[in-house]
Amino acid sequence: MSNGVARLALVLHGGVPGVREQRLAQILSFLGVPWAWCGLADLVNPQTALTSRSEHAVLGSVDTVAAATRIPGAAAALRHAAAVYAYASEDRRVCEEALEVLLDRRLWRVMPPPSHAVALDVSNEVPEITGPMSGLEVTVALSGLDSLLSQAGETRPHGNAIISANGCPLFFAIEAQGIPLYFSASAAIVDLDEPAGRNYYDVKDHFASAVPLVMFLTCTFATVMWRPSELGACLIIDDPLLKSRYGFCDFPRLRDLMREHRFTTNIAFIPWNSRRTTVSGSELFRREPELFSVSIHGCDHTAAEFAETSGPLLDSKAALAQTRMRRHQARTGLPHDSIMVFPQGVFSSACPAALKRHEFIAAVNTEVNPVDAPGPLTTIRDVWDVAITRYGTFPVFTRRYPFHGLENFAFDMLLGKPCLIVTHHQFFKDDCVELLDFIGKLRDRRSSLTWRPLGEVIRRSCRRRPSTGNADEEIEMYGSELVADNPASLPVEVTVRKREENAAMISGVSSREGSIPWSLNGGQLVFGGRIQPDEQAFFAVTYKPAPKSATRRSVGLEASVAARRLLSEFRDEYLQKFARTSA
Repeated sequence: MSNGVARLALVLHGGVPGVREQRLAQILSFLGVPWAWCGLADLVNPQTALTSRSEHAVLGSVDTVAAATRIPGAAAALRHAAAVYAYASEDRRVCEEALEVLLDRRLWRVMPPPSHAVALDVSNEVPEITGPMSGLEVTVALSGLDSLLSQAGETRPHGNAIISANGCPLFFAIEAQGIPLYFSASAAIVDLDEPAGRNYYDVKDHFASAVPLVMFLTCTFATVMWRPSELGACLIIDDPLLKSRYGFCDFPRLRDLMREHRFTTNIAFIPWNSRRTTVSGSELFRREPELFSVSIHGCDHTAAEFAETSGPLLDSKAALAQTRMRRHQARTGLPHDSIMVFPQGVFSSACPAALKRHEFIAAVNTEVNPVDAPGPLTTIRDVWDVAITRYGTFPVFTRRYPFHGLENFAFDMLLGKPCLIVTHHQFFKDDCVELLDFIGKLRDRRSSLTWRPLGEVIRRSCRRRPSTGNADEEIEMYGSELVADNPASLPVEVTVRKREENAAMISGVSSREGSIPWSLNGGQLVFGGRIQPDEQAFFAVTYKPAPKSATRRSVGLEASVAARRLLSEFRDEYLQKFARTSA
């Protein structure tokens, strides 16, 4: 069964929207899906004209959907829907009764989840629904609000299981009274305002309450909701010096593997090392700009150096990092992207605003919470977004280690987030077998990744949807630089929005043609542009720089930084390799 494409979501309720309906509305708004409240009475109201439309989809609890089928006019509206998404009632008996009404006979028993973790299988048969999560097996501890279904008295399966455990569906599709029905056996709807909690977001914490819904929405509303221009991807290696070999990294060999397996690598380079790169040592990286790129990894790479909360201290570190990298580029001819990768993932809530003042276009980080907060401030809404913009409205793009699990990379792709993989030199031992295996698994996802240098991934990471205003399209921009293409045969007028709070910080907005008028409205910087057919437009937002100040660094500080760096390199180059050969 395949559902149609819808342009309007109707959030069904029995009279007053409850907590789950409110959460559902938040998710629809976040994803950019046009939606409206819809009580049972609204389904039969002639003024809504729903029975003559096929561009709406209905979402509600299974008991409310079942109640609607008993109302003649409401039942007709449901049959005209492109699809209906029903989620379980908290009372399993009520849920079974509702399914019996919808399916005209008793087919399913609603069972509590096992007390132990269970392996969930995502179907490979409906890629239009499951997308990049197709074929995954994910071990999940289900909550008390989740259920599994057992089929009663049927000799063959009834319906199409999309997510199941041991043959018992958690999410399935079925034709019910002429209605294309998608049923989730979880009575929970994820709360986007819930704190992210740990240092990275793990979809397994909300698998049943999030994945079926996001799958349904990204399939059913693909033509009207926010979607990415492309799914960019890049491998990021932290710490190496720019020379042919570092630790287990053999960069000429890696270059050959990138050519063969079509991926890209970014070196998160420590600015303190800027004087140690030779012109000859940088030659390999200069010759392969489509494969290798360089970003900025801290300043000295000392412990928690960007955990400072003092504006002047942060300004000093950010300015020094930029100065070192500009000198490095001038001396070696090797360009870099002004993208900050925080050492050890540590940053303060004040740090992103400081980076904005020093011409960084974005940050990339593994950990999602600042260290100075009294508790987790980053929410699920933030980590589902293309980038976290909560802190100083400066984008912090999230990256993942392979051990975070393929399911997390796949869910990020489903949401439209770029695929950024973090590794260290140890991942390249044994001729990169682990690395190539993981990249192969990413390539097997039902989603086309576009591997680019890190800066280009960031510049192209945005959300786009058809405009409801005067322009043809809306674009939500994240980094301070944006590249947007137009594959169509006609020019496209775009309205670009970027989250900003302080107009006084903004120096200007420009394109390749020159300055662009802009305004600040409701926490968003807004400007317009035109993209010619088969061309790419470039937009940049510049900010007023921080006041320059002289920074004195003591001999003791310089000595401690030098000792730390040299000891770290000794560990990477000798101790870890020796330990492996001796094992």
